[in-house]
Amino acid sequence: MKKVKIQAQEYIKNTFKDEIVIYDTLFDNMGNFPTFDYAAKAENKKDHTQFLVYYNEETKQMEDSYIAEKWEKELENNIRPYIEQKLGALDKLWVDYDERTGITYNVNPNEPSSYKEYDAAPTIIISVPRKPAKKDEEIFNEIVSFIQKNAGLKHGMISISYVKKGVPLDDKE
Repeated sequence: MKKVKIQAQEYIKNTFKDEIVIYDTLFDNMGNFPTFDYAAKAENKKDHTQFLVYYNEETKQMEDSYIAEKWEKELENNIRPYIEQKLGALDKLWVDYDERTGITYNVNPNEPSSYKEYDAAPTIIISVPRKPAKKDEEIFNEIVSFIQKNAGLKHGMISISYVKKGVPLDDKE
């Protein structure tokens, strides 16, 4: 953990212009992140985006998830009000970009950018705390249309599941 903090501090100093603070570390003992075991948890003090800084075992270099986290927050803020208007209270809304999105699309973390400018495809999972309803397919299509046209997302995977407090209410998705 100490090593990743030192590596992360050096990486941040050489990569970011904004004030970035390391506030914790992460040990991936569950295998959720196949490219690293340890990561530093960091926060951009300007926009309050929290992200990971880690040594990628596959690429043999320091990397971060800043752009992925920033875009997740931006996209969620753009779509949550509409989704809640269409479906009511949600159990959970999960927006996920691959942590390497910024690296894959060569996005400079010091220049403002939006997911709308790139073809990156997130996964969006909407959990509704109720059983399926007859109008859900129609509502789902309206949500997809809104996300494409109004939120400006070019590609992605969207699903609705029926879950209340983490407990599936129906196996339909």
